[in-house]
Amino acid sequence: MSFPWIRTAAAAALVALIATGCDSSADTAVENTAPTTSAKVPARTPVKPAAGLESQPVRTIMKKTRLASLAASNLRMRGTIDDPGGPMTFDITWAKGGGQGDFTVAGASYSVRAIGRTVYFQLSEAAIRAQAKTEKSSAAETAQMLRLLKNKWIKLSKVDKDTQEMVDLVTPGLFFKTVFGKDDTDTAAAPRKAAPRMVDGVRCVGLTEDGASLWIDATTARLVRMTDGKNQFRFSDYGKVPAPKAPAKSQILDGRTMGL
Repeated sequence: MSFPWIRTAAAAALVALIATGCDSSADTAVENTAPTTSAKVPARTPVKPAAGLESQPVRTIMKKTRLASLAASNLRMRGTIDDPGGPMTFDITWAKGGGQGDFTVAGASYSVRAIGRTVYFQLSEAAIRAQAKTEKSSAAETAQMLRLLKNKWIKLSKVDKDTQEMVDLVTPGLFFKTVFGKDDTDTAAAPRKAAPRMVDGVRCVGLTEDGASLWIDATTARLVRMTDGKNQFRFSDYGKVPAPKAPAKSQILDGRTMGL
């Protein structure tokens, strides 16, 4: 792990989002069946220095942030990834026992819900229509696809490589293990400490390097925001996110009948 950790996080999310928008299981599912804004640097709203994380050395802040992140549970992560094809967004919630993520690429949304080892996958109407257009489906074929898949969750009997990347993103704890798993806080190049300020309503201390920034709750050492250029990740609702529930039976399609 080398600072800034944001680049590791951005890479992990970007891989999954690109997979979602390309030849992922969304395409397979269809074949077998017949608002985003650019990220901005937090506004400079200085806060009065107080006893807390902002008074600590940079490496101490790094260590505490790493530990707080690895211990975090039941939270939400929202983000925007800049891509030549247009911004890609995600909204992920993690809780003990499972997680869910909504991924939007080029206006088409895909949702993944993982509960234990059970994975459910859903395509939005825009995603279904986009796939139908790619396959040059007729109006009747598109209507049939919509009747079958719209507002339904596919219960997967197997997970391919591309879908696994999305499942990994919604698996509780795995994202932070990917970003913070290796402890090199004593040897990695130390970032600069930014003046404390309010970020998303939280008093934060910042660590910055080469245009990337971590904004950390000055009291709890929890991550509040990570930015790298137009790539942005926001963390909130710590300890407040409920465990995901399985979709209603009437909304579930058996993936085995589709070869999924």
